[in-house]
Amino acid sequence: PKINLSEDEKNYYIHADLPGMNKDQVKMELSDDDRILTISGERETINDNSNEDANANKEALKEETNKNEETKKEVKKENNKKYSKIECSYGKFSRSFTLPENANLENIQAKMDNGVLEVIINK
Repeated sequence: PKINLSEDEKNYYIHADLPGMNKDQVKMELSDDDRILTISGERETINDNSNEDANANKEALKEETNKNEETKKEVKKENNKKYSKIECSYGKFSRSFTLPENANLENIQAKMDNGVLEVIINK
């Protein structure tokens, strides 16, 4: 993912663009020994053309017999989707940052909003 690092007189900042991800898909780990902050996660890969998924989706459609026709049509449309181009990134990622000596490891804040992770590390 694309990452911006910045600082001011009080804090260090890490901004990571993680489009399509939520906070449950992102993990942060801090190694006290060598002051390394690691941000990792996984965004599931689009895999619409696999036989395994197609068979599972056919079974799901069979089980939908008691639901309305519109729901079945929506599921079926999703199953028939074919991509001519995929530019979005999927899969696992991991980025590590060595924090400066004056970084306060006891006071690190993080928030995720609209696919943007913001980490604030006090000096």
